[in-house]
Amino acid sequence: MRRIEILDNLRLHFPEQDDEFDLGVEVGSLSVLMARGEAMIRRSVTEQCVEQLRPLAQGFRYALVATPGEEGMMDICLSSTAFGRPRFRVVSPTSPKSV
Repeated sequence: MRRIEILDNLRLHFPEQDDEFDLGVEVGSLSVLMARGEAMIRRSVTEQCVEQLRPLAQGFRYALVATPGEEGMMDICLSSTAFGRPRFRVVSPTSPKSV
């Protein structure tokens, strides 16, 4: 049994469930955060979770970086790429024009 971080500093554990159930909760909670458009998400997850998150992150337009963490876990950072480059507009007092 392990504690799964759902939101920052909010962890749950399911004592009567197996690892497959934990994996589903972990992937599901991260999918919800990506669907909400969180700019950056950091969590410590299992290797199996990283494997399932890669195609989801790509679909939600997030970059996924995973590094080895404590006790066989992986530390991940999901960064949104949906915003792209910022668009600037120069406005003069006489005539506004986009650049």
